Amino acid sequence: MATTKVILSGPLFDGQAAAAAADFTDSLAGEIAEIGRTWIRLDTDRMVKSGSDTGAAAAGVELAGGNGQYVIKGGIRKGEYDWPWLEGTSRRNMSTGFKGYSTFKRTRLRMRKQVTPFAQQRLEEYLIRMGGGEE
Repeated sequence: MATTKVILSGPLFDGQAAAAAADFTDSLAGEIAEIGRTWIRLDTDRMVKSGSDTGAAAAGVELAGGNGQYVIKGGIRKGEYDWPWLEGTSRRNMSTGFKGYSTFKRTRLRMRKQVTPFAQQRLEEYLIRMGGGEE
């Protein structure tokens, strides 16, 4: 009769890898959402034609969420900004003929192109904690 004893240890078996993966996901999602919000806020500069920019539209771009799921949104503040109209997605756009700036749409497309290299760079930092890479 033979007996074999297997001892499993290390980050994959003690929960460190799972915790690092969860940290990576939430951290990355938060960073990417913050970058997107910043890009949208910066893009509001091109909207100002009259020179009367108060910064209200940029300040109205908000970030909500957590735990790896974030939403960048722009709302409405009567007399200050109306993001659906600025974006070109409200019923008012049909009646006025203003097509909108498509700031959120352009930012979404730009982020799709740039997120993978950014995520890959950030992943390197977490691989060691997950039990891979070199220390």
